[in-house]
Formats: sequence, C-alpha cells, structure tokens
Amino acid sequence: MEDLSHPAPSPITSLPRRRFLQSATLVAAAAYAPAIFAQARDDYWSRPRALWLRRKETGEEVRTVYWADGKLVVDAYVQCCTLLRDVRAGAVVQMNPTLLDILCGVYGWFAQAGIERPIVVTSGYRTQATNGRTEGSARNSMHLVGRAADIRVPDVPTEYLARLGLYLRGGGVGYYATKQFVHVDSGRLRTWAG
Repeated sequence: MEDLSHPAPSPITSLPRRRFLQSATLVAAAAYAPAIFAQARDDYWSRPRALWLRRKETGEEVRTVYWADGKLVVDAYVQCCTLLRDVRAGAVVQMNPTLLDILCGVYGWFAQAGIERPIVVTSGYRTQATNGRTEGSARNSMHLVGRAADIRVPDVPTEYLARLGLYLRGGGVGYYATKQFVHVDSGRLRTWAG
C-alpha cells in the first residue's frame, strides 16, 4: 500500500520557495506589460533602442544602446554582432538589424514592466559547419545568414517567452520546451515547437 503521509513533491512545491515567488512575481508583472507596452508603442521605436545580452558559455555581456537618432550606433552594433557570433568557429558577421529590433522588443517588454533581466543567447550566427553539428538544425537555417538567435530570459518561463515572440510579430518563433529556449528570427511569420 502506498504511503500517503509524504506525497511526492510536485514541480511547484519542490521549487525553493524564494525562487518560486520570484518566478511568480515575474510572470504577474509581465502580465501587466501589454498595457504598459501599448501606451508606449507609438514612440517606442523612435526612442534609443537598448539591449542587454549575455552569452553564458563565454561569460560575455553587452548592455548598450545600438540605435539612436534614427541610425545604428556602430560601436554598439559591432559589440552585439560579436556577442552573437558563432563561438565554435569564432566567426562574426553583420547581424540583421531587424533581429536586434526583435531582441530589443523582448528586452523592452520586460523593462517596461520593471523587470531587469538580460537576454541569454544560446546561439546566434552559425557557420555551415557549426549548423551541421547542431542537433535539429534546419539546412537553410536563418542562423546561417545572421537573422536568428536562440534565447532565454532568467526566471521567465520558456512558454511565456515564446508567446511574447509571437506577440511581437517580428518573424519566426520556435518553442523548445525541453531544451528551455526560444528561437526568434527576422524571417517570415511562422511558429513551430521543437
């Protein structure tokens, strides 16, 4: 007979209390972001565009304004492109500015709600060789032309991040629940689960 005095922990009850409360607070605050973001939508893209990107495997971090006064800020753009490089091959390309705008939309969404978190990049540009070694990658991946990034945001559920990507309507959005990242790209609007 099963001992019911000590039920198996559920994923929620097994989370440390503090982390659970932090995650719940982030999700609740992000729920208010649509209204906040909508109020600022008219002038959002005319303001300087900021990004906070982090590359966990290299320890790099870029927190910068990449667009101001109607144009790319060259030094900041180069920093973003360098962080988004193919780290296996050490290859840097000019990343598509629309991809940076999508990432800015993600970062700005949370910032508008008072949630300061970096976007953690797990993959940006990929060479053919790196793409060929990447499990599940498409042969004609947008990563190959600097138009895609695989991302996560600390303490933000992957599903919520994917929904935000869809809401922004900047391009393709792939939801990878088991690997806990979201693919965003500046291609045509489409969605998939991996």
